[in-house]
Amino acid sequence: MYSISLHNWVDNKLRRPFALYLVGGTVRNLIMDSVPKDIDLVCKNAKDYATSIAKQKNAALVPMEKRPDGPCYRVVDREHMDKFLDIAEMRGEDIYEDLQQRDFTINAVAIEVLENGTLGKTVDPLKGIQDIRNRVIRVASEKSLVSDPLRILRAFRFAATLGFTIDHTTWKEMKRVVPLVVTVSAERITAELFFILRSPRSALYFRKMDEIGLLEVLFPEILPMKSCDQNDYHHLNVWDHSLLVLENTEEIINNLVEIFGKWSTDIAENLALNDRLPLLKLAALLHDSGKPMTQGQNEKTGKITFYGHDKDGTKIVDTIAKRFKISNQDRELLSLLVAEHLHALTLMNKEIKLTGRIGWFRKMKDDSIPAIILGMADVLSSQGANSSIKYREDFIEQAKQRIINYYAKTKAIMERPNLINGYDLIALGMEPGPEIGHILNQVRNAQDTGVVTTREEALSFVKAQLHGN
Repeated sequence: MYSISLHNWVDNKLRRPFALYLVGGTVRNLIMDSVPKDIDLVCKNAKDYATSIAKQKNAALVPMEKRPDGPCYRVVDREHMDKFLDIAEMRGEDIYEDLQQRDFTINAVAIEVLENGTLGKTVDPLKGIQDIRNRVIRVASEKSLVSDPLRILRAFRFAATLGFTIDHTTWKEMKRVVPLVVTVSAERITAELFFILRSPRSALYFRKMDEIGLLEVLFPEILPMKSCDQNDYHHLNVWDHSLLVLENTEEIINNLVEIFGKWSTDIAENLALNDRLPLLKLAALLHDSGKPMTQGQNEKTGKITFYGHDKDGTKIVDTIAKRFKISNQDRELLSLLVAEHLHALTLMNKEIKLTGRIGWFRKMKDDSIPAIILGMADVLSSQGANSSIKYREDFIEQAKQRIINYYAKTKAIMERPNLINGYDLIALGMEPGPEIGHILNQVRNAQDTGVVTTREEALSFVKAQLHGN
């Protein structure tokens, strides 16, 4: 019925006095007629069995004994590191007890692995196959969510990545258990959030997470955003606007080819680097988190203001990133996107000088791409009385051209070596000190904008500056 190759790992040479089963996502993928990404096995004496396979196959053994759902042992092919088995210790007396302790019925189906590596009978006590085919996520037991509240996030992850629907009874139980999510380790929560954010449907499921109060548990910082009204450039309060920005960010990402044509490949590669994609979406959700504490009113016009909300928002997302144990590299990018989201807006103004734009791109480098995409989504989501359709269309066109020009020309300009250095300035009679850096920046701006194109022209430019010409 199902096809998967295990004979390279499991064969008659390695006798075992216990049953071995394929489980979890491996079985789910087989039932859905897709190729399993991983091979998940379960048995008694998992450590001994994994050690025996590793020894027989000259493979590496990686113990993962501190997992919340029990110890697991990874056996990795030394020549092909992407090929491995995960062998977990069976929970309970037999496979039936093990399956009862799993998170959802769609992950509670097992297939027996015979001693020659072929597949035997299917074990499906909770009708998981039916739920897989009906594309329904249902808890495996009444204790499933209470025993591990992270499973609430996992339900949304499976819904987002598989396109499944969450069962109504399971939904109500998730809503009831939501407060217990605070007991889960930050690392586990972050991993699930990033799984969801990588999905092209993450905005929809963030709205659903908000419906059951999960986002307020994870991000209490959003509570003030929900009651914070905005000025006439916006048609929504800060939180609803932020959800819409997330949706529009995702819409842009999902339609790169239609928007950017041949340059979509470069942009997709940019967003695929490290965790840039989920971080951009998280920045979209939290970019205005500083508005509630900076809300004010212009005394002359009576209009609502948010002066400095980018700086306060940067501090907030930095605190959130630390709380969720996000890596320093990722935390810096998340904070940068929030810190620069207003600059990304103003740089689309046609009156901004070329030197100003080039300087921003030099500071941001490849991080400028997600920053501009965030700016595009922000403007698309601001549809108040003072934000005309023409303004939004003009902004999107300008932003689109800035990104295209970055790859077509700007990036190459910035990567050119400096025409002169500090030693050249000292040779012209300048004393070492901060002024050298200032002059070199001026030369670099002149080089980037085409005012000087050769070493000789750069030196002449410096002489003119020094003599006040």
